[in-house]
Amino acid sequence: MPNQGRSGRSRALVNTATGEVHELLEPEDEGAPRRSYAFGGRHGQFSFERVLAMLAADSGITGNEFRLFFYCGIMTYNGKGGATAVEAADFLGLTPQATRRMAKKLAEHKMLLVADVIGRTIKYRVTPHIVSSLSGREQSEEAAAYHLPTLPGRPAQRRRA
Repeated sequence: MPNQGRSGRSRALVNTATGEVHELLEPEDEGAPRRSYAFGGRHGQFSFERVLAMLAADSGITGNEFRLFFYCGIMTYNGKGGATAVEAADFLGLTPQATRRMAKKLAEHKMLLVADVIGRTIKYRVTPHIVSSLSGREQSEEAAAYHLPTLPGRPAQRRRA
């Protein structure tokens, strides 16, 4: 009894493994557009623990350094392989000198990695320990190749064996 007493559009779906036919009822739009809960465009994941540590008052990271970090993170996985200080400065509305100084500080603490050097221009990418857009296996392999990042305001913590 397809679509009996219900309003909407009916479609038949076939289970290819069993050949069984199922009915899918799509309700009619009643003026309200359907809400999309999908992320817009490419997306990635980040470590809640490490990002919260970066946001803490005693982390030694300023708001502009945090913005620079995430800009480089997005550019790392957005097909550009990272960002230069000048590109980041233009986008974030900062001076190139200040952006270079912040990038150097984040690179010293291994939050940003040097992706490429052309002359005096350095392209930075984000460490895979904090932000990634790769599959679990790829992210794990890439993270194993780099040291853990430290926070500027906190002393490096030593691991216990």
